[in-house]
This record gives sequence, C-alpha cells and structure tokens, in this order.
Amino acid sequence: RGCDFLNCDVAIMGGAMSWISERNLVAAISNAGGFGVLAGGAMPTDLLRTEIQETQKLTRKSFGVNLITMHPDLDQLIDVCLDEKVTHIVLAGGMPSAPAIKKIKDGGVKLICFTPTLALGKRLVRMGVDAIVIEGMEAGGHIGPVSTSVLAQEVLPELCEKVPVFVAGGIGRGETMVSYLE
Repeated sequence: RGCDFLNCDVAIMGGAMSWISERNLVAAISNAGGFGVLAGGAMPTDLLRTEIQETQKLTRKSFGVNLITMHPDLDQLIDVCLDEKVTHIVLAGGMPSAPAIKKIKDGGVKLICFTPTLALGKRLVRMGVDAIVIEGMEAGGHIGPVSTSVLAQEVLPELCEKVPVFVAGGIGRGETMVSYLE
C-alpha cells in the first residue's frame, strides 16, 4: 500500500533533513527504489524551484518535497511545487491551514503530514490529508516527547485502514520494521 501511494519499489521514505536532503541524496534514494524527499522548508522560492528541476534531471522516479507550515512564503512554495509538477508534498512544522491543504489537493498533489497524537492525526485525515507520518522523539524530537513505539500503538490501529501511515524514529532493526507492518 505504501509503495502504491508513493509510486516506488519499497515503502521507505527518506527524511527531509534541512540542507542535507538535497537533489543528489533525494535522487539517489528514489533511483534505489525508495522515496526521496527534498528538504524545501528553509529554502526561498527560487532555490526550491532550482532544486526540484535539478532533482528531476537526476531521476525519473517519484520524489516528494517537504515544506514547513510556518514558512512565511508557504503559499508561494506550494505554487512552485504545483508549477514543477511535484507529485507529493510533505507538510511539517505545525498544523497546516485549511487553505494550504485545499490548494495542494486542488492541484492534484498527494499530501502527507506529520502527527504527534492520534487526535491530531484524525483531524488531519478529516481535513483531507492523504497519508500520515508518525515520528517519535527518537527522530530528532521535532514534534513532541513521545516515543515511536507509543505513537505506533496509539495511531496505527485507528488510522491505518483510513490512510497510509508511515512510521519514523528509533527504527534500527528489520524486526522492528516488520512489527510495525504487522
């Protein structure tokens, strides 16, 4: 299900690490069969456009663009993604606004958002988000103090039938990946 949603061979999404997840890493992940995510959150619009275009030159495979909801030019960054025919946008860094979600969805782009709680995950799904990422504190602690294993137990049983749910943070062994898939 994750592979179909991301249009890739393995449902492994590269983390959008600011200033690290740039065109070369994103294309390498996508070319290897995963799903690269360009870290566009700290970029001005002209740099984002260049990075998307340069990534498209390095891969014909699917990749996404991560945008930060509190970026002052979020609306223009979404426009760049739509103009450049990005297929997936990952919104992070806070609760996305209804107009931002509508703009992305109206543009035909698949939308992925992070949730630190079940209640917020349910709200995002009601707002039209296509997939959820649950990320525990082990992945940098960006979105809260709860561990991945606790979030997975809370969120997966409630949302995995509604939307694809991707799990991030503190996963160091294949057995752990298998347990989340089960």
